[in-house]
Amino acid sequence: MFTVEEITLLRAFDTSTRRTAILSLMNEMGMMQDDELIAQCMSMVKKLENTTDTDFAGVDFTVYDDEENEEVADHE
Repeated sequence: MFTVEEITLLRAFDTSTRRTAILSLMNEMGMMQDDELIAQCMSMVKKLENTTDTDFAGVDFTVYDDEENEEVADHE
């Protein structure tokens, strides 16, 4: 449903519900200056609008937590 890059991007926002994720993305876009990031966020908003609440609730946003924690430990 979502790519690794999209999940990574979404993790920077409030993903408690699909609607909240959409609003969070839209609110933050107003403060962004990077055109590529704005385009990615707009794409995510459209994708989220076309996703059901049930499908969104099934997305595991923690799937990459272990990898990130291992990378941090490796650099310490």
